[in-house]
Amino acid sequence: MHKFIFTLFLILPTLLQAQVTLSDKTLIYNGEINKQNNNAAVEILKNNPTINTFTITSGGGNIDLGMDLAELILAYKLTVNIKQFCFSSCANYVLLAGHPTIIEPNTIIGWHGDAASAKWLDSDIDAMVKHLKEPQKSQKWQSLRAHYDEVINKASLREKAFYKKLNVNHDLLTVGLGASLHSAAIKQRARGWTYSPKVLEYFKVRNIDFGKWQPRSAKNFPLLIINDLN
Repeated sequence: MHKFIFTLFLILPTLLQAQVTLSDKTLIYNGEINKQNNNAAVEILKNNPTINTFTITSGGGNIDLGMDLAELILAYKLTVNIKQFCFSSCANYVLLAGHPTIIEPNTIIGWHGDAASAKWLDSDIDAMVKHLKEPQKSQKWQSLRAHYDEVINKASLREKAFYKKLNVNHDLLTVGLGASLHSAAIKQRARGWTYSPKVLEYFKVRNIDFGKWQPRSAKNFPLLIINDLN
């Protein structure tokens, strides 16, 4: 897959213990965005109509499941409170869903690309079929190539529709993939990038209460900080 796709859970052990819990009127979502955690969130919301806040710490997860979670938050018109860490699908989708979204000081927020940038490389598929012999190997390779291309295409179309519905500039997800910023990220060994409130507002992200939050990078999770687009 794209070089900006990361296995975050090896880097941040605290996210390994994923759990979805309820505290008073707050739904707490910690860890990977996955089907199990999303289903738990759905059940808790169904059974607790007084919930008004959704607190999340996550390194992201599956693209479609990230959008599913964001759509759930939108449907229930929840305030989103982001604590400690929000990367990948968490930043791409959940961040935009809050009414409003409140970011705690010192929280790390980061992006590394859109759905289209998650396209599987030919080399990834090569590894999947290396144990097969011809002609089965070539047939399976073509089948997998078509399958994964279709998955990414559908996710990309859904993502663009999601951004259009929220009236947020989809370039938010791709600016860091540009040649100059990508080069800077490589030099800094960054795992992705983050934005200042000024730049987020430029991309029409209007639902965030920034408070005292400012973008930051961490020694164990370096990010390229984009303070302006000039």
